[in-house]
Parts: sequence; structure tokens; C-alpha cells
Amino acid sequence: MAGTEGAQFPAWKPTGNVVSFFANGRLKQISLADSTVRDLSVVSSALGASWLPDGSLLFASDPRGPIRRLQNGTLSDATKLQTGDRAHLFPISAGNDGAFVYTATLNDGRRIVRLEQAGSERDLATTTGHGQLVDDTLLFVRDGVLLGQRLDPETRQLLGRAVPVALSVGSDANGHSSFIASRRVFISAAGISRRYQLTWFALSGGAGMPTREPGDYWQVRLSSDDRFAALTQVTPLVRTLDVVLAPMSETAYIEPLTRAVAPDSDPVWSPDGSRIVFRSLQDGPPRLYIHAAHDQDAADMIVPMSQSDETPTDWRDRQIIVHAPGTKGDLDLWTVNESTGAREAIAKTGFHESDARLSPDGRWLAYVSDESGQPDVYAAPWPRGARVRISFAGGTRPRWSRDGRAVLFLRGSQLLRADLSGSAFMTPRHVLDVPGIRDFDVAHRRDAVLALIPAASSASLSTSLIVDWRSLVK
Repeated sequence: MAGTEGAQFPAWKPTGNVVSFFANGRLKQISLADSTVRDLSVVSSALGASWLPDGSLLFASDPRGPIRRLQNGTLSDATKLQTGDRAHLFPISAGNDGAFVYTATLNDGRRIVRLEQAGSERDLATTTGHGQLVDDTLLFVRDGVLLGQRLDPETRQLLGRAVPVALSVGSDANGHSSFIASRRVFISAAGISRRYQLTWFALSGGAGMPTREPGDYWQVRLSSDDRFAALTQVTPLVRTLDVVLAPMSETAYIEPLTRAVAPDSDPVWSPDGSRIVFRSLQDGPPRLYIHAAHDQDAADMIVPMSQSDETPTDWRDRQIIVHAPGTKGDLDLWTVNESTGAREAIAKTGFHESDARLSPDGRWLAYVSDESGQPDVYAAPWPRGARVRISFAGGTRPRWSRDGRAVLFLRGSQLLRADLSGSAFMTPRHVLDVPGIRDFDVAHRRDAVLALIPAASSASLSTSLIVDWRSLVK
């Protein structure tokens, strides 16, 4: 359908004549009657959407936030993060009364299928994927097996035992499984590895230059000498996130840095490049750990513990910059002393502030805030000063140019650049268009960026269909 290039998570409106979808950093809809495409909202990620019978649209776009509701042009929260919740994802309508189910991702890595009905919520089942409620049957995935279990229509309690409906159902790293069901037809697909290619792009333009073999990579962070990239990857056998160090030399081997069965992510290099701080669930609750680079056998050093879930984004002197949930669930910016654990708030408002990065000369701090109603890039003099807004039409993942005279950021698949002039930033200008870009970092020794982009794949996807599937669930 023209106008839906790059679409993800299509969702039917109950009228059957409108389909919503995510594409290029926006939530959109297309009318089947005249093929008109409308922008509905700016989003940072695509994490599921579903229409309710009243015409409102539920969607998830914040990997650390609640389900959002869009109704008559007004945005509001459809769910509220509970104690221990990290994010609410993949909403699916569950009937004509406005009820819906969603996946609650917890701080300890577990996932729960939760039912929201008439303002009350109920945990239904643990899962490794998402869940769907079709009439009185709950569908959910555990370790690749799609299970079905009946639900009492009055008490909304699960009845009997869960029974297998389909095998080898794939799920991605965010917990979205490859299945969908109507009252009569069930469709599923096996898992297929999504491989991403490390690719160099010159800021002057031109084609990208691939480096190293592709893999299931999610995050990239270059060392200060550009000789190594710290990558977050899905380990093939245990299917969990780990941090590895990839030399930029084509012949050198990739070095494992973390080996925990629990997820390890968000690597940040120390200023001298000798250590890496990362977020891990290896002890249960999320904590910050520091590991010596290029020394697999070195012990992890635990950064003195905090009660909040901290994600590192930068490291200068002995201060680690993190974002973490505040008392009201919104994300705030903090510095954390690597030795003492002393913490100091940088930006603490009623909105989400995240992904803070210091300029190379240490004079500015760039970060993302949703105060405008959408994620946008801001900057403030460091350590104190009045902030300025850099982007006005959406922006995420701010990264400083190597000379500190510009901020580069993403808007969908576009890489934009805002140059610093005195104490103000110029209007952002287009630099590159990189379809499917997952993450990027800016080189320190040349005018280039290292990006994660989808690799070409020759694998075919097998799809299964079951008619009258509910006869399998007694």
C-alpha cells in the first residue's frame, strides 16, 4: 500500500476501513477508501498498537513507559506502571467493553500478561512473549510454545491447565511473539534471527561501508580511539543480551565482556577506555556494574547500589551519567560517583528526560525530553544553565560531533545535525537517510558515524495456520 513503506505493527480499526501503523518515527493511519495517510503522533519506538471499540487507539512507544491512548486528538496514559514494572507493551483489545491485555515487563526481566478492564487490572500469566485474549481463551508463549488457557468470563480467573496450541513460535528481544488469532483462524511463524550490519557512513554523504560480519546487535558504542565498538547482542544459545567488544579490524576476534544468563546492556566506556559500565540483572534487580575492558576473567565491580533502575549513558571523570525512574515513574537524569555511589540530580521534572550525552569539551549536556508532548532533543550548559530546545519536530539519540560543535540525532530513519553557534543551535539539517537504523555512534577520529542497519537476509519465513483452533483448548 503506497505510503506505508517501512511499516510495523499494523492494527485494524473496528470499522474495517482504517489501518494504523508505525513508520519513520511516527504513528500513522491509512484509509482504505482513498489511501489517505495521516500522521497521528511522534513516537520513539514501535511497540504495538490496538484499536478499541470506542474508536480510541492504544499504543506503546516508550520502552520504559505505560500504554498510551489517543482519542479525538488527545493523548493520555491508558495504564500506570506498578511497583516493579519497567514497561507496558503490545496492547491488544479484548472484547466490546473496552477491555484489553498488554505485556508488563518487570525490572527483573520477567514478563506478565495483564488484563485491564473497567479501570482494574489483573495479572493473568507469565510469558516469554506477548498475550492475546480471544473471547474467554488466553493465548501466550512460553519458551517458543504457544499455550491456550480458558478464562472464567465472570471472575476473569484462569481455569484448568494451559494446553499447547502451536510449537516453535518466534519472539523478538522486546517480547513480541509471531502469532495472531481471530475467533476462528490462528496464524504463527517460527523465529528468525534479525541480523544487523555494522556500517560506516561518512558525514559528507555517500554509500555506507560495512564492517565485520552481521549479528543480532542492538546497541553500539565506540571507544575514544575508534579501535573497538562495545555492542549489545543477543547470544545465540541462551537468547539473552550480552556485551561484546568488536575490534574495527576485520581480522581480529570479537571479545565477550559479559557472560551472565541475565540480560546485560547499555555499555558505556570509561574516559580512558580501560573499563566499561553496563546495566545488568545478574543479581535480580537491575544494577550498574563495571568491568575491565579486554579482560574476560576480571571480576565485575558493583557500583554502590541505588533503589532505582539506572541506565548509564555517559561517563566523565569519576561521574557516570544515568537516567532512572523518579518517584512518579517519569525518567530523570542523575550523576553517580563510580566509587562512593553518591548521586546528584541533573534534570528532575514531571516529564521523561533520558539519553544524556556530554560534549567532548564538557561544556554542554544534550538529552531527550518529552515535555513538548513528543520526544525532542534539548541541550543545557554543563554543569548548570538554562536549557535550549534543539529539535521541534521530534528527535531521539543525541550524539555530539567529534569537535563538539554540533549535535547529531535521529528522527525516524533520518540523521540530522544541529550546529552550535555561540550559545544557540542552528536549525537542524538533514545529513543522511538510513532506513531501518537501530542505533549509531559518532567517530572520535574522523567525520563519520558507525550505525547498525538491517543486513540482507536470504532466510525464508515459514508460516502455519490453524482453522477452528479453539477446539484445541478444552
